[in-house]
Amino acid sequence: MITGIICEFNPFHSGHKHLIDTVTKYSDGVVCVMSGNLVQRGEFAVYDKFKRTKSALENGADLVIELPCVYSVMSANGFAKYAVQILEATGIVDEIAFGAECADTNELKNVAEKIKLYDKQIKDKMKDGISYPCARREIIKSRLLDTPNNILAIEYINETSLPCRTVKRIGKGHDTDDIKYSASAIRKNLPLDEISSVKNCETAVLSKLRTMSREDFLKIEDVNEGLENRIVEAVRESLSLDEIYERIKTKRYTHSRIRRIILKAYLGITKEYVKDVPYIRILGFNNKGRELLSRMKKTAKLPVISRYGDTDKLTEDGKKLFNLECKCTDLYNLGYKNPLPCGTEQRSKIIIID
Repeated sequence: MITGIICEFNPFHSGHKHLIDTVTKYSDGVVCVMSGNLVQRGEFAVYDKFKRTKSALENGADLVIELPCVYSVMSANGFAKYAVQILEATGIVDEIAFGAECADTNELKNVAEKIKLYDKQIKDKMKDGISYPCARREIIKSRLLDTPNNILAIEYINETSLPCRTVKRIGKGHDTDDIKYSASAIRKNLPLDEISSVKNCETAVLSKLRTMSREDFLKIEDVNEGLENRIVEAVRESLSLDEIYERIKTKRYTHSRIRRIILKAYLGITKEYVKDVPYIRILGFNNKGRELLSRMKKTAKLPVISRYGDTDKLTEDGKKLFNLECKCTDLYNLGYKNPLPCGTEQRSKIIIID
């Protein structure tokens, strides 16, 4: 039994350790699909993907695969869809495990089925001027949709044909002061001069945004229904990113959606890149992971990349996506108080733990 886990580890904490430890009690191997340098909340990862890969491998993961930047900054649905796509494309993963506030997989499945069943009613409810998450919550009326890990778990269930296993999340929960089990609490206590943060390159982001037109913003996924006009107006009148977020935010447009749009605008992540995953990119492995990787190279439905030279065998879409990844890393590197130079993506080496 090989188990897949979809994760960000931003940063790795005791709750992640609990998930992996629980899985390894019955699994023969743990394959993680992990966000690269950009995360789903529309921010830079506090530590780069290779540091986070090393932490994962040192704490029980066997093989770590990257969720490319285009997919890691999508809404929960897109994030889940493409992460699942990668796990299934490996050809070696037998099930998906995830941490959630609800420990009952069947209860999560029931809500997932209701969301599919009432999709039209949810979309109709959005016509009242509220966001998709709010509309979904009003139509489905389930307490499970009140917490982020349950929501992601439901998305994974909806997107995969693989069996799913739930591990009860421990600690106080998401967005609390729990510095042992909450990534958001840990991030709040990390000094800006030790991590990568959009705050450290805010002027660069504002400069890019001020050069963009309404037509430029329309090229970004999730910009529609006149939102481009609100964005342009906010950019022209604001002196900080927080001010931009506040000016754009409405009942219809959540903070997280706005942050993702602004980050994608800065990085040049447009709709043209939103296609099926074109490759499987390896970030690191241990001895067991080396065996899994060897198996995966025989079973994978997509090209497997473990070094820069492997990109030569990619399709044009694959090369285009990898080139975007390189550009995004160059801009991510400006997020450190002491910025890093360009080219670190091309020169990077996968993490190997013996």
